[in-house]
Amino acid sequence: MDNDVKDKKEQRRQYILTAPLMPLLVKMAVPTVIGMLVMILYNLTDTFFIAMLGNKSMTAAIGIAFSFISVIQAIGFWLGYGSGNAMSRSLGEGKYNEAESFASMAAVTAVFIGVILAVISSIFLSPLSLFIGGAASDNLYIFTKEYLKVIVISIPFMLFSLVIYNQLRLCGNVGDGMKGLLSGMIVNIVLDPVFMFGLKMGFIGAAYATLTGQIIGSLVLFRLIRKNGNIPISFKKVKFTKDNIYHILIGGLPNFARQGITSLSMVLLNIAASGFGEDVVAAITVSSKISAVAYMIVIGWGQGFQPVCAMNYGAKQYDRVKKAFKYTVKAGTIFLIISSICLYIFAKFPTMALSRNNEIIEISVIILRLQCLSLPLMGYFATSSMLMQNTGRYYLSLIISISRQGIFYIPLLFLLPLVFGQWGIYLIQPLSDIAAFILAMSMVKNSNIWKVFA
Repeated sequence: MDNDVKDKKEQRRQYILTAPLMPLLVKMAVPTVIGMLVMILYNLTDTFFIAMLGNKSMTAAIGIAFSFISVIQAIGFWLGYGSGNAMSRSLGEGKYNEAESFASMAAVTAVFIGVILAVISSIFLSPLSLFIGGAASDNLYIFTKEYLKVIVISIPFMLFSLVIYNQLRLCGNVGDGMKGLLSGMIVNIVLDPVFMFGLKMGFIGAAYATLTGQIIGSLVLFRLIRKNGNIPISFKKVKFTKDNIYHILIGGLPNFARQGITSLSMVLLNIAASGFGEDVVAAITVSSKISAVAYMIVIGWGQGFQPVCAMNYGAKQYDRVKKAFKYTVKAGTIFLIISSICLYIFAKFPTMALSRNNEIIEISVIILRLQCLSLPLMGYFATSSMLMQNTGRYYLSLIISISRQGIFYIPLLFLLPLVFGQWGIYLIQPLSDIAAFILAMSMVKNSNIWKVFA
């Protein structure tokens, strides 16, 4: 290994193991929070510009297509978090060759799976569009299918980008990770109006903007992994050993399960909401994108905690892990309380930016205000799952991760609409959040993790 590269890696390791915690957490989190803000803008951009076309079926189709995209993202996070966590702990122990093996295996696997999924999705595009929610109306099916036809091409690039981004982030180089991810998002944001209105491509222009952004982002990340002391990938380093497979697949399983369950719940919600009309489906799309703003910022803050947690745990500096967890939860909860108050009071303004339909706006405001009631609890929920995962307690992290959108959400999705009708749809998310928060607190309190840290 080149001495200069090795020195950079060791300097980064020592900094994470010794720097004052709060400034360290802030430094680790700033790039990821900025990335989340751009990701929020990225997620809102398609909806915003498509709303300008004045077609509620197009707005609803974006929400439906996103449920499929979330499944693909789940696979990327699975391989990225699994390999990134393993790499971070290996670096904490000073095992650089082991970290390179994890990185290479995950990246190669991501591209291979991406190509297979892109081909299968293209072949079965019609039934896929119907299954995820496009069956509510003919227009919804047509727009969903047209959008997905372009998006499926981006799957290999999307998976590769998510894997490399998470590896860079979890190994302490959040800056390079965000450069790669943000480059693709910014290209997408800029090209949305250019393709849709400048080139007069209309609705489908949003899909081509997304495809172009994914390709650019993956190319930038591919270049960055060989610079600045990052862990490079190489076919020569790919080793499908039992330990490597275990740490990548089991280590990343909580993220895959959480994202996968979220995707499934979105599909089921779209199906259930379609029984109440396209306005409800579109309102759910609008309100969920707005409520996700504050939550995603806290996720970005929590992602700054992850490399600090994993690397210090690998170096057996347990007291620093415990203090970092408390700092992260406290700051995240305060932010969510303030955000919830603001969103509750001013709920109508952001919904008006994403829809021109009065009925959709009214329903979106109701859903958004209900979600504000449980949003402050999500700081502890998200960070507790990260703590369990980064300290190798994969199964506890898995249970916490899937509880919000799986253990509680899906059963309530079938129960509440039967009891409360359309209002049952509105109540599902806040009630699920409250139940998941209680479960997370109980599992963290009763786990043996605090005995280890004592």
